[in-house]
Amino acid sequence: MTYDYARDHEHELSAEYLYASDAEVLGIYDSDDALQVDVAVICPECSETLRLEATVDKVTSSGTELPLDEDYYD
Repeated sequence: MTYDYARDHEHELSAEYLYASDAEVLGIYDSDDALQVDVAVICPECSETLRLEATVDKVTSSGTELPLDEDYYD
């Protein structure tokens, strides 16, 4: 893959090739009367780091205990 291709191609993402372990939350904030979450992921095609911006549409109870990775705080 050439540098020009990696720089210019469309980053068409699919959940099939994205994994939670390869993502990092960059920020959670209020924007235009909605909650916004920004996440960094790696493009599976060119390995460029991408910033995904998502608006929260629904909030439900998850039943998940935090932190997910207790070793993070050791």
